[in-house]
Amino acid sequence: MYLVNKPVHIAIAGGNYGGLSALKSLYLSLLATNPDYDGTSQAPANPNVKITLIDRRDGFVHYLGMTRGLSQPDYARKLWVPYTEMPWLQHSSITIKQNIISRITATHVELVDSEHVEFDYLVMALGQSRNAPIGVSASTHSEYLSAMDKYHDVILNAQSVAVVGGGAVGTELAADLKTDYPDKQVTLIHSRELPVPGPFMDEFRHEVVKVLNKLGVQTIFGQRVVEESVSVEDFSLAHVKHANLLPELIESVKRDATLVTSSGAKVHADVVFNCMGSRNKSPLVDLASSSDAPVFSTAGIRVNKNLQIDDPQYPHIFAVGDVSNRAAVAKFAGAAVKSGSVAGSNIAKMVLAKGGDVELGEMGRRGNAASAYSRIKLVLGEHHTVIQSESGVVPPEMASRMSAPDIKLGKALKNLAVGKFPSHSR
Repeated sequence: MYLVNKPVHIAIAGGNYGGLSALKSLYLSLLATNPDYDGTSQAPANPNVKITLIDRRDGFVHYLGMTRGLSQPDYARKLWVPYTEMPWLQHSSITIKQNIISRITATHVELVDSEHVEFDYLVMALGQSRNAPIGVSASTHSEYLSAMDKYHDVILNAQSVAVVGGGAVGTELAADLKTDYPDKQVTLIHSRELPVPGPFMDEFRHEVVKVLNKLGVQTIFGQRVVEESVSVEDFSLAHVKHANLLPELIESVKRDATLVTSSGAKVHADVVFNCMGSRNKSPLVDLASSSDAPVFSTAGIRVNKNLQIDDPQYPHIFAVGDVSNRAAVAKFAGAAVKSGSVAGSNIAKMVLAKGGDVELGEMGRRGNAASAYSRIKLVLGEHHTVIQSESGVVPPEMASRMSAPDIKLGKALKNLAVGKFPSHSR
């Protein structure tokens, strides 16, 4: 065990893919350091390290599977894993604060109850916000299960479902619902002529449309929803406390609604899901830039190849996952896990160097930087996957073989060491 004059304080803002990956890396690099540690029991106590994980939830949520979770109740119950099921998080050096972050400065994280969490190093793993249910409004495992039961009941009793927004999430949700409820009318409404905007090939988009048509999803493209009348809006709580900080606290599901499109067409749906995109967490970040370029832009928090904020004032602050501009246009859970691991390892190196020079690890950009296109994988129900690489659209048969049946839930749980302790060999 190394010794320092006072404990080093490391804060992690966000406890999902990126934040937990950073924490796992710190655990292995700063806590599980004795030669005989083999991952079969808790790492020994280390009074020199204090790590605080801050998240409003009491567990990990596998967001990748959320659209499938809305159509399959049994799968939905597996998507939330309480932190208590990860025994390594119960280490004496680790504190979990279940709270809402209201502000991040260069020295502390401020919570909505005015508590300040001071830090020497910080990992920002804030993710992005989507309205519930995709964004998940629940703060506890029991709240989540209750909410999902309500969604499933509403979907089961509906004859027609409309999904507004044909990005990646909207197309996957429409496909999942039609796959698992083939007798229901499922309509996807999107403002552009083809779904899934972004740096993707039209060939890819046409393949997505082909699958949607094959499944029987009714598509209304090139039209916006300009008016809606709703008879039942018990899910929509626009004035939920702290919703200004976290849009995911707002339930966007509407029932018994009539939607009017820009062409004047009317679409009635027993249930409407709004999948109109995500928002970043820039209102939370109070970090001034030392240059004309803002720290937080529409692309995300500006970071260098080591995932430190790309500003000489903040070498002790790292940003990982969707909140970082290294995530580029397409947001990937796998990239969040990788970037979290890199950031955690780099902080450990800086701590152990005690102010001396240290060579930090780098996070490369996903794919070919010279390509005009980005990688993307859409899982459209249980039987169809559409993948685009930088070079083109992957043939359907090959794409299906490249898709995990559980939408990588098992991989995520293994990476998080659920029910066990992390190991240097895993």
